[in-house]
Amino acid sequence: MNLKKFAVRGFIGLAAVVALCMFFSGTIRTITTAKVKLLTPKQGKLIQTVELSGKAVFPGAVPKKLAGAEDVSLTVASVLVQPGSEVKAGDVLFTAEIADYEKSMAALRTSHSQQTDQLNELERKNRNLRLKRTDEEWAEAYYALTDARAAELEKRIAVDALLVVEGLKMEEAVLPEGASEALRQAHAEHLAAKDALAEAEARMQTADRYNIDDAVRAYIVDRKKISDQLASLEAQMVELSVLRSTLARVTADADGYVTEVNVKPGEAFNPRAAAYSFSPKEEMPVLRVDAEKTTLAIAKGTKVTFTGKKGQELESEVISTGLSVAGEKFADVELTEKLVKDLGGSVALLSNDIPVNVSYKARDNTTLLPSSAVRGEGEERYVYVVREKQSAFGTISLVTEKMEVRVLAEAGGVASVAEDLSWMKVAYMEDREIANDTTVMEYVN
Repeated sequence: MNLKKFAVRGFIGLAAVVALCMFFSGTIRTITTAKVKLLTPKQGKLIQTVELSGKAVFPGAVPKKLAGAEDVSLTVASVLVQPGSEVKAGDVLFTAEIADYEKSMAALRTSHSQQTDQLNELERKNRNLRLKRTDEEWAEAYYALTDARAAELEKRIAVDALLVVEGLKMEEAVLPEGASEALRQAHAEHLAAKDALAEAEARMQTADRYNIDDAVRAYIVDRKKISDQLASLEAQMVELSVLRSTLARVTADADGYVTEVNVKPGEAFNPRAAAYSFSPKEEMPVLRVDAEKTTLAIAKGTKVTFTGKKGQELESEVISTGLSVAGEKFADVELTEKLVKDLGGSVALLSNDIPVNVSYKARDNTTLLPSSAVRGEGEERYVYVVREKQSAFGTISLVTEKMEVRVLAEAGGVASVAEDLSWMKVAYMEDREIANDTTVMEYVN
């Protein structure tokens, strides 16, 4: 009887020990196993919205130099516009003065006076000289030849300069393929000048048969030389005077926008550089959005919203995309006259960056996952899917398996991947590090 009681007690103790072992075994397994959240991915169209920054750009803007002022020194008196100013044809942009105007004009007058004195002296020395009809004909032929030579030289230099600029060579007086319209025009003018020179040379050959006295010949040549110098000096004085009047009020050639101002009041200015940049009225600005740092797929037609100066929401769309000189991606957003006004005007647009919200909806369905579930970087991206694994004792465990995926786009905490994972369980938000073939347990709320 005592033996039987002892056996029963022993069995009960053994059962308790086994139960405790099983309890602590499960507890230990629970403590040491990584906990994860399991997600069944869904198919859908990724909708992405990202906040970027845009700046107004005038694609039609061209630099403007001050015509005819390349060889003078200028001092800017006043500037009446700023970048973004909308102007009409004839509006004054700035005023300037030729710094050495009086000095330059005085030098020209002195030279003119000296040449006039030389001409007067030449006429005085030859006052008793009487030109015959043949002398006059020779003089006319000589004048024509001199002018024709100067004209031919000028046209030839123009052609040679354009050939160098365009990297071309001309063989046997024939223009090569690829010559610009400007070069073709210059070449045609040079050919005409050569024909005129040939006619002048033929006329001179005829005139040279006349028996012209050496004193008459010298008088005609000297008079031509001095007269040409006087004409050149007078042209320079007129040009300088006109330039002074022109620069006193530099005006807009047409309606449009001043997009850049390179002059400052009270400072000297190099007329060989552009004084300002100008965009015609019909060439509206665009809002150029920096798209370099976003993975958002921005294409033509992508919707864009931004906030107006009164807090109202404004809408537009991308009309083109491209790369900057530095190779950075950008997208141009269409601006209308109303949008420019609602954003505070063209001056404000050029002065400030404009925050924009760019929205994109994918055309095709893809697998959508939380970004935290997609691991890796660059082109080496992957997820951990979970599969059931049965042990020899029939225990079912959840084990991770690494699966490579191709991320199509990612924004707002959502990633779009090309692979169909809708029939799998994806593990993420683990409480400790996991890897391939890691046993995990699902969080239980």
